[in-house]
Amino acid sequence: MEYTRPDMTPETLLEKITLEALSALALGPSDRVADIAPLEAALPLAAKARELPEETLAEKMERLERGKKLAAENKGGALGEKLLECYDGPVITDLLWALLRTAVRLETRCERQAIYDAAALLDEGLNLQSFLLRCGERSAGIIWSKFRNIVREKHPEARADICKEASTFVRLLRAHGLARTA
Repeated sequence: MEYTRPDMTPETLLEKITLEALSALALGPSDRVADIAPLEAALPLAAKARELPEETLAEKMERLERGKKLAAENKGGALGEKLLECYDGPVITDLLWALLRTAVRLETRCERQAIYDAAALLDEGLNLQSFLLRCGERSAGIIWSKFRNIVREKHPEARADICKEASTFVRLLRAHGLARTA
């Protein structure tokens, strides 16, 4: 059986980044609001890379600002938000894959590094490494290596080629995750 995976939509990617930032704000103390800076920086870059309408980004940024204000006032999470969702391995893998594919589309190394930094923060918050290591340390290491190569690569065609190479390992990780959660 061949496994195929639909890519995470750009809107879903922005929503997940927003929710993870809001969740971090709800969990953290008021003096740690700045800790979500990599996620906050990733939102406009993801919207730019995926050519999303300005209104989509503005809505996410407004929610994030409300969450930051509540966190600064020690008032916990934002009402009505689905905070602290627990993702399984396949969803975490899809999120990493969406971020990697977003980085491929960005022009500057600085922009790609910002997406990588957001992925690293999500890795820590979602315990991505734990899932990746359980599903195969080799694949996990290769994916992060490919992601770093995408950040460094100047040429869009070369970034696309690296992304294609990484897709095999993402597919393996996701298949392992589905087998573990079945």
